[in-house]
Amino acid sequence: MKKNSLYYVKDEFLDSYSSICNLTDEEILCKPDDDFRLHFERLNRLAAMDVDDQDVEEMLYDKKLQPVIKHISYLKKIYGLKMEIEFARSIIDAPDPWRLLKRFKFYPNYLELARMEYQGGDLKPDDKVVFIGSGPLPMSLVSLYKQYGVKGIGIEQVPEYANLSQKLVKALELTDYIRIISGNHLSLPAHEKVQLIMVGADACPKDEIFKHLAKTLENGTKLSYRIYEKGLRRLLDDKPVLDIPHELREYAHIRPKPPVNNTPVFLVKDIGRQDKGD
Repeated sequence: MKKNSLYYVKDEFLDSYSSICNLTDEEILCKPDDDFRLHFERLNRLAAMDVDDQDVEEMLYDKKLQPVIKHISYLKKIYGLKMEIEFARSIIDAPDPWRLLKRFKFYPNYLELARMEYQGGDLKPDDKVVFIGSGPLPMSLVSLYKQYGVKGIGIEQVPEYANLSQKLVKALELTDYIRIISGNHLSLPAHEKVQLIMVGADACPKDEIFKHLAKTLENGTKLSYRIYEKGLRRLLDDKPVLDIPHELREYAHIRPKPPVNNTPVFLVKDIGRQDKGD
């Protein structure tokens, strides 16, 4: 990527930011998006641009850009939440929920993510997974069951979103296969055997979550989380995992294929590493 292109991207980010920087959470979540939807769509187009890693690094470590990037990431997350809430409500109210769900523009992405999680987690039909931070629209759990017959438990710490998610699961007639719990990483079902624990992109604080899981899970338990590795999408990941406890060993790293942008990373608790410190 040429330098003048890098300057162009910076200018576009700053221009987009100036249009949304004063939005509050309530305005984004509760008001019609006619006045700001195009600005978030513009950010999505920027994030999809093919940019050299070196140029991304330059932007990441630009002290003037850092607070801007952090705030843009946060606002984009809130706007994404708005989209999930609205789509979840639409599915619940739809005469044919499955037909509407399959028209969701990101449905193919979730099916591909389900394939990656199924492969990386070495899952089988009738296995069970837990998703921490499943949100109001538990598409990963729905996709894993729809494609592979993998059952799931979603854990969501915002009661309103957990309730909405429960209604969606009921509307899709999946209550025998997917259960939603209102709670957080401290709410893991103690007596249920699960084959994989998935940590959602918006689950936080991630370092605290992984520290707790490393100390409390049985040896051999598998976990997964998702990262952005390529291009400008790295700028919009404001909740990276900074410090994986040494009890957890990475055993797989599946790079995405279009239309997916996330890279699933797979860990296993390996108690033999506790004394090695590596």
